[in-house]
Amino acid sequence: MDNETLATEMLKELKATSKRWFIAFIVTLCLWFATIVGFIAYEYFTTPVDETSYEQTVEDIDNSDVRQMIGGDLDGESEAESN
Repeated sequence: MDNETLATEMLKELKATSKRWFIAFIVTLCLWFATIVGFIAYEYFTTPVDETSYEQTVEDIDNSDVRQMIGGDLDGESEAESN
């Protein structure tokens, strides 16, 4: 016999198992952080920028009573008399 008791042999095996579990935990933790960083990078680089454009068309306003007031001007013409 190698002069090792059962308790010593069990402690060595427990130490090796604990080391394997610790390594697995560290690997899992690194993968978890990599997933979070990857998600943030994906959201940052692939989110489209909102570009809004407006288009307005006006048809047949010759016989209309609609008036537009912009800063005191009526249809772009001043109400005051010009000299």
